[in-house]
Amino acid sequence: MSWKRLYLLVEGETELQFSRDVLSPHLELFEIALNSMMVVTNRKLNKKGGIVNFDHVKNEMLRLTKQHTGTDVYFSTMLDLYALPSEFPAWNDAQKHVSPTKKVDVLEQAFKEVINDSRFLPYIQLHEFEALLYCDLSQLAQRIPNSEQALDKLKNEVAGFAPEEINAGKETAPSKRIIKYVPLYEKVKVRVGAPAAAAIGLPTLRSQCPHFNQWLNQLEQCSSLSHLL
Repeated sequence: MSWKRLYLLVEGETELQFSRDVLSPHLELFEIALNSMMVVTNRKLNKKGGIVNFDHVKNEMLRLTKQHTGTDVYFSTMLDLYALPSEFPAWNDAQKHVSPTKKVDVLEQAFKEVINDSRFLPYIQLHEFEALLYCDLSQLAQRIPNSEQALDKLKNEVAGFAPEEINAGKETAPSKRIIKYVPLYEKVKVRVGAPAAAAIGLPTLRSQCPHFNQWLNQLEQCSSLSHLL
């Protein structure tokens, strides 16, 4: 049995912290060493974070797959469906589907075909990282002073929606809804977002977010230990 390596391109600082604090310890149980990094948007200026256009993600992933050869290494992404660039491959085809899950399935498959590497396991978050926080908004309330009542109102607003079903509108995306009720979140999201998700815990995140769970299952299957755990 030998350890596998997984290179993960993430969209921003919150995802980076989540991947290091939550995903990495979990994947270590499967003898998978996670190396996560933000997408480079300007290599000369060393600018990172945010998906300005598809080429940034594509070029970074192609660079990684060429740099790291072998069958013991895998690659993935953690990108938001919300505000995803419209030049993303199969974007127009994805918009034909009503189901958000079907949309990301189309986009992920097209992305995989562009990279054309069997070791690449693309993931697009429905609809953005903050969707995970809706699994238990009380964990966010514990980290933002005087936010409990406001987040209770938000909880009532989205009652009946699964976390991954909260849509991608400019005012109704998961993060935008939080900011509407708790404006301070916009300034502190990097500091509180990942810890809140960590406190919710992977079992709850996986049970309430099927697409996230499907991705994590894929990552676990990279390990020769997956059938033993």
